[in-house]
Amino acid sequence: MTSLDQMKEASIRRIKGPTILLGSGTYFDFEAPETTELTIEDVAFGLAFACRFAGQCVSSRTGKRVFYSVAEHCVRMSEVAPPELAFDALMHELGEATCGDMTGPLRSICPDYKRTEKRCEAAGIARFGVKMTDPAAIKLLDLRMLATERRDLMRWGGEDWQWVNGAKPFDFEIVPWSPPELAAEIFLDRYYELSGVAR
Repeated sequence: MTSLDQMKEASIRRIKGPTILLGSGTYFDFEAPETTELTIEDVAFGLAFACRFAGQCVSSRTGKRVFYSVAEHCVRMSEVAPPELAFDALMHELGEATCGDMTGPLRSICPDYKRTEKRCEAAGIARFGVKMTDPAAIKLLDLRMLATERRDLMRWGGEDWQWVNGAKPFDFEIVPWSPPELAAEIFLDRYYELSGVAR
């Protein structure tokens, strides 16, 4: 990092704290995520432009690299969840809207990141009125989504993935939506459908 970059970073931290500027024009403070006026559009577009699996997705149908967003993952999960858990399923990756989608194996060795992401997620859950009444059921749905994504979007050789725990893939095939803006709009439509909030 150059000295100019260090000065810029120090200046931003001094003025705003450890923050990022959101598309809505609001600064998101990682040390006080509860105070940020995060919008649902910030969430939708943050998730839509974040690719699952560090961007290492390959269509089993075409054999070509594809972009598969966290927003699409959330919408698809909400569609297979029981109706009473659909909103929780849609919103279960709230922390990734601002923290990005760090892969699970890397996250497991980065406790500081995990702590920050969990705090950001909790702030989003409170802000958008997510109940998370059955975290175990949400985790199972997430594992089934992972098994489905592994089948449809990864060059998996059949080796055992301990964290999938034998979860059964869903019957539908994932053909990723494109471009990312489409995933954001579909996420927003699903949010307004499930939340009862007027658009």
